[in-house]
Amino acid sequence: MGLLAPWFLAGLGLLGLPVYLHLLKKHLSETQQFSSLMFFEKSTQADLRHRRLDFLLLLAARLALLTLIVLAFAQPFLRRHDAAAVGGSARLVVIDTSASMGFGNRMQQAKSEAASLVQGGAKLAAFDSKLRLLSAVDLQRLEAGKSMSSFGELARALRSYQENLKQPVEVHLFSDLQRSSMPAGFSDLRLNSATHLVLHPMTDKTEPNWTVENVTAPARVREGRSARVQATIAGFHTDAAKKTVALEVNGREVARQTVEVPPSSRAKVEFNGLDIPYGFSRCAVYLESGDGLPADDRYLFAVERTDPQRVAFFGPSRTETYFRNALEAATGGAYVVERSGDWKQASFVVVADATPDEQSLAEYVRRGGSVFIALGPANAASGFVPVTRQKTAGTRYAARSGDRFQTLGMSDSSYPALARAGLWEGVRFYQAVDAEPGSARVVARLTDGTPVLMEQRVGEGTVIVFASALDNLANDFPVHPSFVPFVEQVAHRLSGWQDAALNVTVDTAVDFRSGGMSKAFEATDPDGHRALTLEETAKGAPLTVSRAGFWEVRRGAGKQQMIAANIDRRESDLEPMPKESAELWSGSAEPQAGSGSGEQEEAKWPLAVWVIGGALAAGLAESLIASRHLTAWDTAPGTSGRTNREAA
Repeated sequence: MGLLAPWFLAGLGLLGLPVYLHLLKKHLSETQQFSSLMFFEKSTQADLRHRRLDFLLLLAARLALLTLIVLAFAQPFLRRHDAAAVGGSARLVVIDTSASMGFGNRMQQAKSEAASLVQGGAKLAAFDSKLRLLSAVDLQRLEAGKSMSSFGELARALRSYQENLKQPVEVHLFSDLQRSSMPAGFSDLRLNSATHLVLHPMTDKTEPNWTVENVTAPARVREGRSARVQATIAGFHTDAAKKTVALEVNGREVARQTVEVPPSSRAKVEFNGLDIPYGFSRCAVYLESGDGLPADDRYLFAVERTDPQRVAFFGPSRTETYFRNALEAATGGAYVVERSGDWKQASFVVVADATPDEQSLAEYVRRGGSVFIALGPANAASGFVPVTRQKTAGTRYAARSGDRFQTLGMSDSSYPALARAGLWEGVRFYQAVDAEPGSARVVARLTDGTPVLMEQRVGEGTVIVFASALDNLANDFPVHPSFVPFVEQVAHRLSGWQDAALNVTVDTAVDFRSGGMSKAFEATDPDGHRALTLEETAKGAPLTVSRAGFWEVRRGAGKQQMIAANIDRRESDLEPMPKESAELWSGSAEPQAGSGSGEQEEAKWPLAVWVIGGALAAGLAESLIASRHLTAWDTAPGTSGRTNREAA
């Protein structure tokens, strides 16, 4: 037991006050009239009865009350040792399963050292980007994965685990303690006071490692064109070395080069004239002679070879000419504009002041198709926008002479069709159809507030509405330099050109609810198994790419996508965290012993609440006892009530 403010114990001197008052008021005498005392001899008589204390129960209550008040100010507490020191804590063995643990025999070493603790009754967990509780039989099945470890996420999970468990936890962490896994702020590594961390580092030195850091390649290659592939080879804490780099397409090596990598630096490798078959090709750039961490010696990517994308066009020839020329200039023949044929098989449809079979067009969009609509007088007269059925309230005009024209007012600069087109700087609008936005996303408005560019989801498809014509009559947009990148970005957004093949890191969540493509999809993992349930895919739930390899995605309107997942290259830097940081995190000035028995942590249990409660009880008891004595004296025969009250 201890006191936080022991100097308040000086107040115990007040305990003499009740004793003094009881003795002072004890002896009471009454004056008697007598004729003379001259014949009496003086003498001293001791009255022991007057020196004895009466009302002992009342005195005890008063002394207890004062004592407890003084103790309350002194703030007493009990000393308790952490249950980890007396065997009352829970033990948790955590094994790092991130990609860097695949270097050499680190994972096997971690499992061997952790086996004795797990067999002793400790619970088992694995962590990389998140913490996962396992059973003891899963220990020998653990392998190094492809995810990146995060000590910040581990600390957060351990705090939550201890709070839910509601008892002290002794955590044994078996990890290579990679420096790149540390959070930006050291405060993110904090643990609860009831959590004792014991570190078991699998290495105490920095190992050299080479990796294919990244690959730059086109997502799509159209017929008649070849792709150029650029790869970056990086060395972490390495000496200068020559490395052989190979390019693989669909499991077959097609090219190789030798590159010299400077010490702890990077080098570029370029493969030209990549010729791939139609459809998606699974490609990889890899180092021929591996090192201790083979997981990062191979970089996956996907490329699709396809014919030019078909674009169905409905509208005046003048408008078609502007649109076709802009698309050809921007994409170099990646799209072909057609006015006939089976438009339902087109990559997307353009409707310029015209209305084809609207019912069929609406069904095409609901199934995942995409449409670009440029409004004109015919749409204004009909009173609605095709497919979206937005109401139109006529046409707004401005004169060509003077400054009586409209320009771009409010705009969403994050929208690619605006951002990469210079926000339509200098474009003049003389005529625009006033269409109600409804549920559409308004991307841009004119200076008078008229919505000029909107995007709306209809079923599984996307519709982009441009509330003016593309013929150089309603505006001068087609003759401005910004028109070409605008048409290019609209085409890419509606056709999903740039989304055909994606390169992501493991544990990335791909959200299909954004962008201009259908949100419904069906995904398969690298083993060909369904990645999400039917309900999840119908709702457009994010797809978490949990493994390295190629993931296939099938979307509405026959559109397909391939995702190449690679490990995060931050796992390639095998430098461990500084020793000082490890010691600070574990809360010990000395390296932890392999046994992992933690030091005792002293906790203080305050007793102020109990002391104050006792003081209240003593005060109540004192009042009751004093009232009882006073009542007895007032009713006693032959006594003076006032005198008795003074004595009490």
